[in-house]
Amino acid sequence: MLWLATFLFYFGFQLLLPVVPLYAASLGGREGDVGFIIGVFALAAMLLRPIAGELADRVGRRPLVLVGTVIFALAPLGYAAARSIPVLLLARLFHGVGMGLGPTAATAVVTDLTPPERRGAAMGLFGLASALGLALGPYLGIELAHRAGFAASFATAAAVEAVALALAWRLPETRPAPPAGSADGGVPGAGRLGQWARRWFSAGAVFPAGLILALYVSYGGLASFLPLFAARRQLGNPGLFFTVFAVASVAVRPVAGHVADRVGRRAVVAPALAVAAASLVLLAFAASPAGLLAAAAVYGVGFGAGQPALLAMATDRVPAQQRGRAMGTVYTAWELGISGGSVVLGLCAARFGYAAMWGIAAACAGAGALAALRDVGRARG
Repeated sequence: MLWLATFLFYFGFQLLLPVVPLYAASLGGREGDVGFIIGVFALAAMLLRPIAGELADRVGRRPLVLVGTVIFALAPLGYAAARSIPVLLLARLFHGVGMGLGPTAATAVVTDLTPPERRGAAMGLFGLASALGLALGPYLGIELAHRAGFAASFATAAAVEAVALALAWRLPETRPAPPAGSADGGVPGAGRLGQWARRWFSAGAVFPAGLILALYVSYGGLASFLPLFAARRQLGNPGLFFTVFAVASVAVRPVAGHVADRVGRRAVVAPALAVAAASLVLLAFAASPAGLLAAAAVYGVGFGAGQPALLAMATDRVPAQQRGRAMGTVYTAWELGISGGSVVLGLCAARFGYAAMWGIAAACAGAGALAALRDVGRARG
């Protein structure tokens, strides 16, 4: 039930992934505006992630999944009502709150239901829900927008999210009971900043969170600027990039998850980030639809292999009662990568052009690969 609800949650979102930048451009937005609109979504989600992780551990997973899905059902209606960039920005900000709440808690549910020795495979299978949504959503969203208009895309996304909510309503609560006599108080000797950081973030998840950040800078650039990049170079329907990317990701996830369980997380993460970096170099030089899709396939392999291993790495390092906080930490870095990538890469595109922008994104992923490689022979985590 969680998988089906998550698939529809992401499918409704991915329907609008290439549509919102084009809609913003139709309202008079430029590259910087588009980057900010996409980035503010991730910024809102990022600010909510630590709170969601804490609430998931203290209150439960199910309420956050439900509230996040309700927001995702309402946000597309806000887009439809927007007739200016500032109003679209507000709708995007609201939409980002839903992303901050729902997936953080949903991923914690997966960790509740799986033992550590199968967690990489479980994350790979759970990740198929978002990957399949990505395989179908962007292409269908573009086609729907072209054939029936932006309003039809927004209405369809809202309807899909309503079905996701109906499924999510049937989910049980899976939050582990805290150990008898446990308290989650402050740490003796820590300053106020340290106390605050330990409450909202998981120290054990910081390293995988840093690697997630290195990967998701590029995803922020793709979500914001691939439709505009493809249109400028006449590379065809940009939705096909996301379809090929997602299909490659779907193909590699289960295998990568099993490998991460058997030989260790870093042994998968380091080459995955390197492959992602190489794909962005290919994208910078793409001059035809075939070149665009080749870059998409390579990016999908790197992204699909790295993401489940990184999520598993984060939960390996924390006790059961802190899984929500670990997911909040990782997803905060996830959203920081998307929001920062959207804004910073947008400024780079405006100043240096798209080819240089993809090169900078490749350098970020490459730096993450080097960091993961530094002790790749270490045990599972």
